[in-house]
Amino acid sequence: MVSLAESGWRQLFASARRCDVILASHNFRPAYVGWGLGRMLGKPTVVWFHGPVQEVLALSAASPLKRAWLRFFYARLKLMVFVSEQSRLSLRRFLGQQVRPGADLSVVANAVHTATIAPAAPREGRIDESSRVRLAFVGRLSAQKHPELLLEVLRRLPRKYELTLLGDGPLLSELQQLGQDLLQAGRLAFGGARPHGPDLYRGWDLTLMTSRYEGYPMSVLESISAGVPCVGVPIGPLREMLGDDAPYLLARDACAEAIAQTVLAVCAMPRRRLQADMERVLARHRMEDFVGRWERLLSSAAGR
Repeated sequence: MVSLAESGWRQLFASARRCDVILASHNFRPAYVGWGLGRMLGKPTVVWFHGPVQEVLALSAASPLKRAWLRFFYARLKLMVFVSEQSRLSLRRFLGQQVRPGADLSVVANAVHTATIAPAAPREGRIDESSRVRLAFVGRLSAQKHPELLLEVLRRLPRKYELTLLGDGPLLSELQQLGQDLLQAGRLAFGGARPHGPDLYRGWDLTLMTSRYEGYPMSVLESISAGVPCVGVPIGPLREMLGDDAPYLLARDACAEAIAQTVLAVCAMPRRRLQADMERVLARHRMEDFVGRWERLLSSAAGR
């Protein structure tokens, strides 16, 4: 493993010479460097796409020049791996007819280490609403995550519902200003950035996701693996992840009222059903399957 931020071209070149396959860990700068090294050394390069290219460029207001460069560059890639079918479709829409003939565009969905929920709440009954219901958001406080929508959701829920935002980012100060009434009422808290993983979620009754776009969100899988349901908006990757096993976790649309109604409905559901459905989601996202797919892809790329 070589960090681009900490390595010079000499170290990158030496490392690439020793390998059978170059894996670019992201589809922007790592992809450019990996592809360039592969061309110089005659090594196969696999590029890993984590997000939907078209949506990322739209939100960042990418210039026509950058879009032209990316179309030129991606049309020359031979081996690409996507974290979701939606991410693959996004690239196809972006490139149109410019996909390289014979290119391999594979999907390997993100995974979690556990395929069985470690219970965070009783298997019987419903989420306890007798005193307060603890909601959480885990993620970067940025435009992509649309965290200001969370405040509107909270305002539409009964007073016993409280929300903690776990994360940091450029919208922190703005959110603190927008949520002054909720902060003063003791219903909103900012928990700062914390290490990710299932243990982070076990203190909450429910998590929320309001992103404008995602690749294939690990935070949802981590929440579910901790036994904590996650209510989200109906973007493509979440429909792909939850739609077959727990479609009721997705709001009918991305407005505050629809999300609030979904939260209330999920809190009223029998815990046993929630857990059974979440375990089916996890069964489709086992780490063993993830590793096996990658092993076959990289072995094929190496000609083995």
